[in-house]
Amino acid sequence: MKYEISSNGSSLECDFQVMDEQLVIATKLGKWYFDAVEIQPGIYSVLLNQRSFVVGICQDNGLKANVNGTPMMLELLDAVHLHLRDLGWDTLQETKAGLISAQIPGLITKIFHKVGDMVQEGDPLFLMEAMKMENEIKAPLSGVIQKISIRTGQTVDKGTNILEIG
Repeated sequence: MKYEISSNGSSLECDFQVMDEQLVIATKLGKWYFDAVEIQPGIYSVLLNQRSFVVGICQDNGLKANVNGTPMMLELLDAVHLHLRDLGWDTLQETKAGLISAQIPGLITKIFHKVGDMVQEGDPLFLMEAMKMENEIKAPLSGVIQKISIRTGQTVDKGTNILEIG
């Protein structure tokens, strides 16, 4: 699968594969073979082409990493995001659609806002009961609630449009 990894202003297109329990990243510069073992939560011992690294991934923000004590910001774009960028969508923030859809079937048990309310990224939007668990769905971006397509007590299918933030 095609990806682009960006860090510190540099980008590299790559292809990820798993071969013989190793992660192989192929680029126009060559292939890198990774073996990784989680040594504690969020901290990995990584072997890359026979060299050892300690890699920490920030639990609060997966874009922050620390490699052998050097902090770095990473951005990983998959084929969909690369295509959107080619169409003129320049940042991941722009691709965070304000249209919230059900990821699994469930029952809407509570809606926290009404049309016209301002929400901040991370604010709770609604509660959805699915597979005997109640899930709090949060705003993926800040904005104003433009449309609410469901009501409390409604059962929704996967893919049902729930609300839109603009």
